Amino acid sequence: MKPIVNKTITPQQLRALQSCFSKLGFDDEERHGFVAHFTDGRTSSSKELSFDEARRILSGLKEDNSKKLGVAAKKLVGEIYGLSLKISFLNKDYCDTDTPEDFEMNKAKLNVFARTRSACRKNITKMSLDELKAFKKQLEAILHKENK
Repeated sequence: MKPIVNKTITPQQLRALQSCFSKLGFDDEERHGFVAHFTDGRTSSSKELSFDEARRILSGLKEDNSKKLGVAAKKLVGEIYGLSLKISFLNKDYCDTDTPEDFEMNKAKLNVFARTRSACRKNITKMSLDELKAFKKQLEAILHKENK
């Protein structure tokens, strides 16, 4: 199959680009600057990108977004673990610096609780970012109730 040299961006690619830029927090000026830099000044408009340029940008933005989500998820997991150390029936008064075995036991207790009592019924390492946020809120509510 012969590649089409001057194929322009598709409507689906344009929507996907706009969505990615939005999720990553780009404003109009930043988006135009990004496109201009990527095309070496040929254009600053997403609508004037070629099919291949749009494909490469989308690939890079999705990878960048994936890394940011991974960092955010890792931070949330740490916060959830910290909360678990304050809840009496989970890991209260266990310090995460005692021994590696204690740390693994605390993680296991937290995962059992997550699988049996959270809305998504999964280990915390298998939860999406939204599921982690919901689980953190659940633990915060439990801690608040215990502290009353």
